Amino acid sequence: MPYFAFTVDDFCKDPYFIRWVTTPTDESDAFWQAFMREYPHKQADIQLAIGYIHTIHFQEMDPTPADLDRLKQRIFRDIAAPPPVRVIRWYQRPYLAVAAVLFLVVSVAMGWWLYQAKAPLTYETAYGKIETVRLADGSVVTLNANSLLTVTKHLTDGPVREVWLRGEAYFDVAKRNGARFIVHTPDATIVVLGTEFNVNTRREQTHIVLHEGKVQLTTNRQPAVVMHPGDMATVTPTEQRVRLQRVQPAQYEAWKESSLILDGKPLTEILNTLEDTFGVTIKLEDTELAKKSLTGKLRTEVADDCIENLALILDMRVEKDGTTYRFK
Repeated sequence: MPYFAFTVDDFCKDPYFIRWVTTPTDESDAFWQAFMREYPHKQADIQLAIGYIHTIHFQEMDPTPADLDRLKQRIFRDIAAPPPVRVIRWYQRPYLAVAAVLFLVVSVAMGWWLYQAKAPLTYETAYGKIETVRLADGSVVTLNANSLLTVTKHLTDGPVREVWLRGEAYFDVAKRNGARFIVHTPDATIVVLGTEFNVNTRREQTHIVLHEGKVQLTTNRQPAVVMHPGDMATVTPTEQRVRLQRVQPAQYEAWKESSLILDGKPLTEILNTLEDTFGVTIKLEDTELAKKSLTGKLRTEVADDCIENLALILDMRVEKDGTTYRFK
């Protein structure tokens, strides 16, 4: 018999085990003692089964007058003071233990299902990769490299649609029965009804460039600021103030086409953008070059090609060491 796989119930129903418990012999006692030495993890089940069998098995015999007298005295004592009731805990009843385990499994499964039903969706891009995401409400979000977008699971259910952004993304927000669309960044909250705009949260600050429509921007320290097409708002975590300036939105959206427009941008800003896009480090030997503004356009599909082309524009050599590029 596969006694090593028996449960307490199995032991209680097994004739050989019952005979050993009620009328043990040298042979049966040797067998079960050897069994418990070989399978020590079964000793607790065996002890429980022995207790159950002793509870339900008894020998029939004719009581003596002394036995009857003792029984009568015990009955009177029990009437005066009932004996304590033995409490059998749930884990001592195999069927209750099984029911408890099943209840626990079902509870965990239900909890996991409810969590999954409400858990937000996340979209993440690797270095050098761009991804376009169509949200459930019809809005389209283009994620730049090394960016993370978190979206509420039931985006179309309520009057407010909320997302959270780390990195850079271009939003083409669908109008939906007046439901507001809110973008949360570490430094600001952007509220829109239907518009197109770019958000960049890199380098410990938030840049919002409005391409079309109208957005309302708020911070912890400043009332709402309304942006118009062509506005770029900058918010830093230290100031928590919105600074507005006029820009050409196309310059800040070219990354969607794997391009970087250099016109009028200082070299430091260009290098920061390349580092954030490719996950590399770029060093300049001539620190005076950092103040230089460049014109032109760079393709950003491949890190090596892009940085080599920038070296050509600067008329410099570039050396690569792992993920570090040095301009000399």
